[in-house]
Amino acid sequence: MPDLGKFVAPLFEPLVKFSANNIFGINHYASHLVSDSTGLYVHVFNLFFIALIVCIIWSFLDKKKYSVLFYWLLVVARYYLALQLFVYGFNKVFKWQFYLPEPNTLYTPLGNVPPDLLYWSTMGISRAYTVFLGIAEVLAACLLLFRRTTLFASLLSVVILINVLVINFSFDISVKVYSAFLLLLAILIVSPDVKRLFCFFFSDKIKEHEKWKPVYASAKTHNIYRSVKTIVICFILFDVLSIYFITTNFNDDKEPRPLFHGAYDVTLFVKNNDTLLPLSTDTYRWKRMFVHRRGYLITQFMNDEMQDYKLEYDTLHHKLIIEDYDTNEKTDFAYSETSDTTLVLSGKMKNDSVNVYLKKINIDALPLLQNDFHFTTDY
Repeated sequence: MPDLGKFVAPLFEPLVKFSANNIFGINHYASHLVSDSTGLYVHVFNLFFIALIVCIIWSFLDKKKYSVLFYWLLVVARYYLALQLFVYGFNKVFKWQFYLPEPNTLYTPLGNVPPDLLYWSTMGISRAYTVFLGIAEVLAACLLLFRRTTLFASLLSVVILINVLVINFSFDISVKVYSAFLLLLAILIVSPDVKRLFCFFFSDKIKEHEKWKPVYASAKTHNIYRSVKTIVICFILFDVLSIYFITTNFNDDKEPRPLFHGAYDVTLFVKNNDTLLPLSTDTYRWKRMFVHRRGYLITQFMNDEMQDYKLEYDTLHHKLIIEDYDTNEKTDFAYSETSDTTLVLSGKMKNDSVNVYLKKINIDALPLLQNDFHFTTDY
């Protein structure tokens, strides 16, 4: 599906700039409409008043078609919400959203881990729980596509999205606005049945609320409707699922990783032909090295601070090229593998000749990544 945001952004971003400067007096902010940015919050403010003005004008011009328009608004809301729940649900089922913690995360002291990464990593170690949440979202999405199951699906969606929203706020995960929007859609879909639900739970009387729904003049018209609905559902499922079949990645935890992906202990660090002792006060010597799944390299110094580098491979000449994100300074390391688990890097960093001897850590043996399950606490 096309990204509609790219098409409407040139229209809305100047309006965001106007409101930010003239209403809120904000001059320094990211005007791009990205997740939870100041610009996005100003954009939501603008949309609220645009929607309010359009609603008032529309109400005066055409009151008779309210039921019809509201019905089709709910249809659009149902299908859009179903699409998003399919995306997030299948991303969980196939472990694209909560993948296993990266090696550098596993060796970051707990107190130094940001809350969002901590939550992400906790979810990533449990495939069973991640798949369970994914199936719940996929189930809600499926039921939203059919009118008879809409109420149950919308209530299930509200429960799921309240949990998501609370998590996003509690762990400072940067999709707060979008998750709030999806929750609002779910509440909107429930809204026509609020009185009926209230009577069901708190009264002996059950009120049936007459809602407008399309009546088809003939069987042929009804068949056309069913055909269009089938095509739309197939299109949604194709859009959501095609990426998994194209990549043949149905469990991201099992996907191949980049060359040298993993964690390495530095067994020996030689600077200008001098061996540096592993002193905790040394801010030059490496303690560990990590290669991230997204193709960058991280060094952990003796005081546990970490630094990221862009990483390029020259497998023809057996070189790793790393680039400092801040200074753009590049370093070429010649690499040699003395065994399956040992690696030697030789190069020049900051005018110093450096030789680093590394031993790969078997991170699969870490207690956090074990799938042990205990019914009892007896050992």
